Amino acid sequence: MGVNRASELNHLLRSISKSSTAKTSEPTTAIAIAIANAVLHTLNAGNLPKAVSILFDSPVPFPYSIYARLFQLCSSTRAIVEARKVESHLLTFSPTPPVFLLNRAIEAYGKCGCVRDARELFDEMPRRDGGSWNAMIIAYSKNSEDEEALRLFSRMNKIGVSGNQITFASVLGSCSQLLAISLSRQVHGLILKCGFGQNVILETSLVDVYGKCWVMSDARKKFDEIHSPNDVSWNVIVRRYLEIGNGKEAVFMFSRIFRAAIRPLNFTVSNALLACSSSSALMEGMQIHGVAVKMQFDVDEVVANSLINMYIKCWKLEHARAIFVQLDAKNLISWTSIGWGYAISGKTEEARELFNNMPERNLVSWNAMLAGYTHFFQWEKALDFVHLMRKTTKEIDHVTLGLILKISSGLSDVEMGKRIHGFVYRHGFFSNLVVSNALLDMYGKCGNLKSVQRLLEYSAD
Repeated sequence: MGVNRASELNHLLRSISKSSTAKTSEPTTAIAIAIANAVLHTLNAGNLPKAVSILFDSPVPFPYSIYARLFQLCSSTRAIVEARKVESHLLTFSPTPPVFLLNRAIEAYGKCGCVRDARELFDEMPRRDGGSWNAMIIAYSKNSEDEEALRLFSRMNKIGVSGNQITFASVLGSCSQLLAISLSRQVHGLILKCGFGQNVILETSLVDVYGKCWVMSDARKKFDEIHSPNDVSWNVIVRRYLEIGNGKEAVFMFSRIFRAAIRPLNFTVSNALLACSSSSALMEGMQIHGVAVKMQFDVDEVVANSLINMYIKCWKLEHARAIFVQLDAKNLISWTSIGWGYAISGKTEEARELFNNMPERNLVSWNAMLAGYTHFFQWEKALDFVHLMRKTTKEIDHVTLGLILKISSGLSDVEMGKRIHGFVYRHGFFSNLVVSNALLDMYGKCGNLKSVQRLLEYSAD
């Protein structure tokens, strides 16, 4: 807002007290219109905080359309402070505002992650409609408070409020997070009862929840019932087969996409390649690679990384390297994947060169290189690498500890193993199965059978 406009607005605000003593409403109306225009002008300039400040400092009500727009912008930009100011001003000058405006406020609080604010407003509403319940359920679901979302949905149904497609989609999302298969079936029945059985979004959500609950027969049945599955529907069914370990069926479903004349998502192509990786299906993986090139997915980061992983898992390191080299923008995943590929192939020198050239590293990168050394019994190099790792990063996890204990076994260095054992005990890693088995293996290979016995007795307790 320019200086002249700001000065004009301040002049108008100062004149409110004078005009309030007048018997006529024209001056106040003129002021309200001027301030509303100033708010809209500031919004159009892209300055939401300033627009809300103008509104908040203004002792006059605004048109409901302005409040609605402000709530929408607060929601899309996650502006919680501004959302609270807008609600405060609305309730100050309109003690009983329209329900739709309060629903917009609940949506804004939910998008900002402030579910408590949303619920307080919801509970204080003198009247609610279906949109109110819907907004509150979505707020819970999107903020991972799935049990509360389902509890509120149950209450909503008990008092006879019907949900819409968005309500059911959110509820099914919460069911999938909680693996609530029984409730999912009940929601499925309600969807059919309410006449939403042919809604592709809800049908896809049902496929998703049945798949996540490992009831793939129901997931497949529901998928086959979808009249026109979209790209998301196909992605869900491929992904769910992949997650239950049925890579063959995942690849088969991927092949069916093209008969349906649907362009797959990049994630669907990636999932199909991961399915090939899990079963070392090189021929199918190469066919999918051809499809990816034809559809220009090979330049996509997600697909390219999956291609690298697939060729590594199928022991075609040169193919993986070719894809890596051709990548214009190599990210942490691609660098780690190709380094791991060389490491597990026994080419640890090449792997170390790649590791040294990485622009950034994470714990997975360090563990991948360390795994290469230990897998091929290069104990001294592995130990030197551990020292470098501990100097460079403080990160450590159960995989790292398992590998270090493997080095202790390989070097028959029981004293180093005991130090790691102490670290494990102090930092709460002992309950991890990988670490506890590595400790047993280390003590056994170092000939310390008393420690093995004590560990077994401790595990039995």
